[in-house]
Amino acid sequence: MKASLYLLTATICWGLNFHFAQIMLQTSSSMEAGFWRFLFGVATLALFSYKKLPPVGLWRTHFKGLSLVGFVGIFGFNVFFFWGMLTTSPLNAALIMSLNPAVTLIFSNIFLKTKLQAKQIVGILVAFVGVLYLLVKGDFAALQHFSFTTGDLLIFIANGIFALQHIWTKKYTGGITIRDFTLLTNFICLLSFLVLLPFISMRSISAHNWPFWVSAIGMGALGTAVAFMLWNDGLKMIGPGRAGIFMNVVPLSTALTGVWLGKPLQFYHLISGLIIISGLLIMQYQRRTYALK
Repeated sequence: MKASLYLLTATICWGLNFHFAQIMLQTSSSMEAGFWRFLFGVATLALFSYKKLPPVGLWRTHFKGLSLVGFVGIFGFNVFFFWGMLTTSPLNAALIMSLNPAVTLIFSNIFLKTKLQAKQIVGILVAFVGVLYLLVKGDFAALQHFSFTTGDLLIFIANGIFALQHIWTKKYTGGITIRDFTLLTNFICLLSFLVLLPFISMRSISAHNWPFWVSAIGMGALGTAVAFMLWNDGLKMIGPGRAGIFMNVVPLSTALTGVWLGKPLQFYHLISGLIIISGLLIMQYQRRTYALK
């Protein structure tokens, strides 16, 4: 019950991120939005860990894993995520990102040589049909004139990077606590944004309105620090296989909070969401056998 509560809370926070990002991008560039997200995120993570900060030696012994996840995984994901959010809707992005468990399985098969089961292949195909239904807005006849929006393509790339991040996290977390790994990889991401600051135009702090700062703090503290801490704790309790199904909550969270924020919800959003969830449930299905007594 405790693990489920942790995972559910984390995915609700991630669902909010799509709305927070859209608000921030109304008055800032994608790079500036990413910088503020991780400044508040790392500050919150450091506050959680102030009694026991990671030892300096961890940088040397885990340099490769920390660099791959922090720079390529987290920083790379956020560059394409914020860039994509400039031209796609929060709900579209959330539904595309809900394919992450399927993409992770494919990459695991390629890079970790994990065998794909028949149910996983079926689930992946069903989930991709759901995303296709979303992209054509419920009209498959539109496929003959169909083209991706730039934002949709960028979110697909972000999704692929996020899947690689999962693989690298699984591969390189031996000998380091999840809390230290989370703090250090997010810190590397923040440093990456800091390096870019001289090359981007940033508005003065006073130039941003209060919705921007509420979104920046919310995305950093809730959608980065709290979400990753709870997700990693819950994942450790019940394992990645069972935890993965909670990613299905992300588009639902985005849709429901979007309605609360006054954003329209179309019928094709509901149908595509149901198809995607069905595909992911097929991948998670486990047949139970009972002994006769």
